[in-house]
Amino acid sequence: MDTRIAPAVEAPTKDYRGTLRFWHWANALLISLQLMTILFQKVIVKSKSAVTELQSSGKDVSVPQARELAHIISERIWAWHIYFGWALVALWVFWLVLQLSGPSELRFSARLLGVLRRYRLAPPADKSKAGKILFAKTTYALFYLFLTIMVATGLILIFEDVSWLKGIHHLAEETHNVTMYLIIGFILIHVVGVVWAEMKEDHGLISRMVGGEEKK
Repeated sequence: MDTRIAPAVEAPTKDYRGTLRFWHWANALLISLQLMTILFQKVIVKSKSAVTELQSSGKDVSVPQARELAHIISERIWAWHIYFGWALVALWVFWLVLQLSGPSELRFSARLLGVLRRYRLAPPADKSKAGKILFAKTTYALFYLFLTIMVATGLILIFEDVSWLKGIHHLAEETHNVTMYLIIGFILIHVVGVVWAEMKEDHGLISRMVGGEEKK
């Protein structure tokens, strides 16, 4: 028997270290808070609708006053968006340090290459299972790419007054917005995938990601 093919569909090494679990849940929280600020800004607190609502409520507020109030609220929401953005930058740097300094077998790049190798060596009968594992890892790779783009474009938008960044401000803003939707798409796929794995193939996955690998 060819020993190179035997491990083709073995589950890849999973990292349940406390540092990674902290990064995972902190990242989930901050991204959720970021999306909430956008929801408030774009849907709940809109300058035009705020003016209309204040006037229709019978309050003695002029149009300029209503617009100024809406502007103040909008500015405060964006200030929180920036604060959460800086926290995401710190988490991204934290993740990068983990990838550069952690054990080689637990680095994401090494695990992704290992999964790709298993898929290539998998016999036809196991190709489907190996393909599912590869698909899951590929979605994580895309998420890390999206997160890196979000961090980079967010920093460009924060430092928009820097002269050499002004020329790419619009491109950075558009890329930032598009990437936000890609991250939302990943979150939906990730949640569905985790629930499916918990119910069908990997019982206890969620509890391990919360409390770590059980010691035997």
